[in-house]
Amino acid sequence: MSNALFELESINKLPLWAQVLIASRMARRAVLAVPSAATPTRKVLLHACDAMDRCAAAGEWLSAERPAIRKGSSHQPAADAHGAKTAVYYAADATHAAHDSLDFSAAENACEGSVWKAIDAAATAKGVQRVQAMIFLAADLDTVRFACKEARVGRYDRLGSGVMGRMVPVASVNDGC
Repeated sequence: MSNALFELESINKLPLWAQVLIASRMARRAVLAVPSAATPTRKVLLHACDAMDRCAAAGEWLSAERPAIRKGSSHQPAADAHGAKTAVYYAADATHAAHDSLDFSAAENACEGSVWKAIDAAATAKGVQRVQAMIFLAADLDTVRFACKEARVGRYDRLGSGVMGRMVPVASVNDGC
Protein backbone atom coordinates (compact mmCIF):
# COMPACT_ATOMS: atom_id res chain seq x y z
CA MET A 1 0.00 0.00 0.00
CA SER A 2 1.33 3.42 -0.88
CA ASN A 3 1.83 6.28 1.54
CA ALA A 4 0.08 9.35 0.09
CA LEU A 5 2.03 11.85 2.19
CA PHE A 6 5.07 11.02 0.12
CA GLU A 7 3.19 10.94 -3.19
CA LEU A 8 1.73 14.43 -3.24
CA GLU A 9 3.42 15.09 -6.58
CA SER A 10 0.97 12.57 -8.06
CA ILE A 11 -1.73 15.25 -7.86
CA ASN A 12 -0.57 16.37 -11.32
CA LYS A 13 -1.44 12.91 -12.68
CA LEU A 14 -5.09 13.28 -11.66
CA PRO A 15 -7.77 14.47 -14.07
CA LEU A 16 -7.79 18.27 -14.20
CA TRP A 17 -11.20 18.61 -12.55
CA ALA A 18 -10.04 16.35 -9.74
CA GLN A 19 -7.12 18.71 -9.20
CA VAL A 20 -9.58 21.61 -9.07
CA LEU A 21 -11.64 19.73 -6.49
CA ILE A 22 -8.57 19.19 -4.30
CA ALA A 23 -7.65 22.89 -4.57
CA SER A 24 -11.20 23.90 -3.68
CA ARG A 25 -11.32 21.55 -0.70
CA MET A 26 -8.02 22.87 0.63
CA ALA A 27 -9.22 26.45 0.14
CA ARG A 28 -12.42 25.57 2.00
CA ARG A 29 -10.39 24.31 4.95
CA ALA A 30 -8.48 27.59 5.05
CA VAL A 31 -11.74 29.54 4.90
CA LEU A 32 -13.19 27.51 7.76
CA ALA A 33 -10.13 28.40 9.84
CA VAL A 34 -10.89 32.12 9.46
CA PRO A 35 -12.11 33.55 12.79
CA SER A 36 -15.89 33.68 13.08
CA ALA A 37 -15.67 37.46 13.50
CA ALA A 38 -15.10 37.55 9.75
CA THR A 39 -18.40 35.77 8.99
CA PRO A 40 -19.30 37.89 5.90
CA THR A 41 -15.90 37.07 4.38
CA ARG A 42 -16.31 33.39 5.22
CA LYS A 43 -19.69 33.30 3.48
CA VAL A 44 -18.37 34.88 0.28
CA LEU A 45 -15.37 32.56 0.15
CA LEU A 46 -17.39 29.44 0.99
CA HIS A 47 -19.88 30.28 -1.77
CA ALA A 48 -16.94 30.44 -4.18
CA CYS A 49 -15.73 27.02 -3.00
CA ASP A 50 -19.24 25.60 -3.44
CA ALA A 51 -19.34 27.00 -6.97
CA MET A 52 -15.93 25.51 -7.82
CA ASP A 53 -17.07 22.11 -6.54
CA ARG A 54 -20.12 22.26 -8.81
CA CYS A 55 -17.89 23.17 -11.75
CA ALA A 56 -15.64 20.19 -11.03
CA ALA A 57 -18.66 17.89 -10.89
CA ALA A 58 -19.93 19.27 -14.20
CA GLY A 59 -16.50 19.41 -15.85
CA GLU A 60 -16.82 23.00 -16.97
CA TRP A 61 -16.77 26.55 -15.69
CA LEU A 62 -20.52 26.91 -15.44
CA SER A 63 -21.96 30.31 -16.36
CA ALA A 64 -24.23 30.24 -13.32
CA GLU A 65 -21.24 29.74 -11.00
CA ARG A 66 -18.96 32.42 -12.43
CA PRO A 67 -20.33 35.34 -10.36
CA ALA A 68 -19.76 33.49 -7.05
CA ILE A 69 -16.28 32.40 -8.09
CA ARG A 70 -15.32 35.88 -9.28
CA LYS A 71 -16.73 37.49 -6.15
CA GLY A 72 -14.75 35.13 -3.94
CA SER A 73 -11.51 35.48 -5.87
CA SER A 74 -11.69 39.28 -5.91
CA HIS A 75 -13.00 39.75 -2.35
CA GLN A 76 -11.02 42.10 -0.14
CA PRO A 77 -10.91 40.33 3.25
CA ALA A 78 -9.67 41.35 6.66
CA ALA A 79 -6.04 40.53 7.40
CA ASP A 80 -7.00 37.32 9.24
CA ALA A 81 -8.57 35.95 6.06
CA HIS A 82 -5.91 36.93 3.54
CA GLY A 83 -4.38 33.44 3.27
CA ALA A 84 -7.80 31.85 2.82
CA LYS A 85 -8.73 34.40 0.17
CA THR A 86 -5.46 33.70 -1.64
CA ALA A 87 -6.23 29.98 -1.62
CA VAL A 88 -9.68 30.70 -3.10
CA TYR A 89 -8.11 33.00 -5.71
CA TYR A 90 -5.74 30.29 -6.94
CA ALA A 91 -8.41 27.58 -6.81
CA ALA A 92 -10.61 29.86 -8.94
CA ASP A 93 -7.73 30.33 -11.36
CA ALA A 94 -7.33 26.55 -11.56
CA THR A 95 -11.06 26.22 -12.30
CA HIS A 96 -10.83 28.67 -15.18
CA ALA A 97 -7.67 27.02 -16.53
CA ALA A 98 -9.19 23.52 -16.34
CA HIS A 99 -12.10 24.77 -18.41
CA ASP A 100 -9.76 26.37 -20.97
CA SER A 101 -7.50 23.31 -21.21
CA LEU A 102 -9.75 21.73 -23.82
CA ASP A 103 -9.01 24.59 -26.22
CA PHE A 104 -5.57 25.71 -25.13
CA SER A 105 -2.89 23.20 -24.14
CA ALA A 106 -0.88 25.66 -22.03
CA ALA A 107 -3.92 26.04 -19.78
CA GLU A 108 -3.29 22.54 -18.44
CA ASN A 109 0.05 23.66 -16.98
CA ALA A 110 -1.60 26.81 -15.67
CA CYS A 111 -4.23 24.68 -13.94
CA GLU A 112 -1.62 22.48 -12.28
CA GLY A 113 0.43 25.49 -11.16
CA SER A 114 -2.62 27.22 -9.70
CA VAL A 115 -3.64 24.06 -7.85
CA TRP A 116 -0.25 23.95 -6.13
CA LYS A 117 -0.44 27.66 -5.29
CA ALA A 118 -3.92 27.13 -3.79
CA ILE A 119 -2.63 24.23 -1.71
CA ASP A 120 0.33 26.24 -0.47
CA ALA A 121 -1.82 29.26 0.38
CA ALA A 122 -4.30 27.07 2.24
CA ALA A 123 -1.58 25.22 4.15
CA THR A 124 0.00 28.47 5.31
CA ALA A 125 -3.21 30.42 6.01
CA LYS A 126 -3.78 31.84 9.46
CA GLY A 127 -5.34 29.24 11.73
CA VAL A 128 -4.12 26.29 9.67
CA GLN A 129 -1.30 24.05 10.84
CA ARG A 130 0.78 22.88 7.89
CA VAL A 131 0.95 19.29 9.16
CA GLN A 132 -2.84 19.13 9.47
CA ALA A 133 -3.21 20.55 5.98
CA MET A 134 -0.85 17.94 4.53
CA ILE A 135 -2.77 15.14 6.26
CA PHE A 136 -6.06 16.41 4.84
CA LEU A 137 -4.44 16.84 1.43
CA ALA A 138 -3.13 13.27 1.50
CA ALA A 139 -6.57 11.96 2.47
CA ASP A 140 -8.22 13.94 -0.34
CA LEU A 141 -5.63 12.71 -2.81
CA ASP A 142 -6.24 9.07 -1.89
CA THR A 143 -10.02 9.44 -2.01
CA VAL A 144 -10.11 11.38 -5.26
CA ARG A 145 -7.58 9.11 -6.95
CA PHE A 146 -9.58 6.00 -5.96
CA ALA A 147 -12.93 7.54 -6.93
CA CYS A 148 -11.63 8.70 -10.31
CA LYS A 149 -10.24 5.24 -11.04
CA GLU A 150 -13.50 3.55 -10.03
CA ALA A 151 -15.61 5.98 -12.07
CA ARG A 152 -13.16 5.79 -15.01
CA VAL A 153 -12.71 9.55 -15.13
CA GLY A 154 -10.33 10.62 -17.90
CA ARG A 155 -7.89 13.54 -17.90
CA TYR A 156 -10.46 16.12 -19.09
CA ASP A 157 -13.68 14.46 -17.88
CA ARG A 158 -16.16 15.82 -15.40
CA LEU A 159 -16.16 14.23 -11.97
CA GLY A 160 -19.89 13.60 -11.73
CA SER A 161 -21.63 11.82 -8.89
CA GLY A 162 -19.26 8.84 -9.11
CA VAL A 163 -16.50 10.96 -7.56
CA MET A 164 -18.44 13.66 -5.73
CA GLY A 165 -20.58 11.09 -3.93
CA ARG A 166 -17.49 9.51 -2.36
CA MET A 167 -16.10 12.72 -0.88
CA VAL A 168 -16.43 13.27 2.85
CA PRO A 169 -17.63 16.81 3.68
CA VAL A 170 -14.84 19.20 4.61
CA ALA A 171 -14.66 20.19 8.27
CA SER A 172 -12.62 22.96 9.81
CA VAL A 173 -8.99 22.12 10.45
CA ASN A 174 -9.67 23.25 14.01
CA ASP A 175 -12.25 20.46 14.48
CA GLY A 176 -9.39 17.95 14.72
CA CYS A 177 -8.48 14.98 12.60
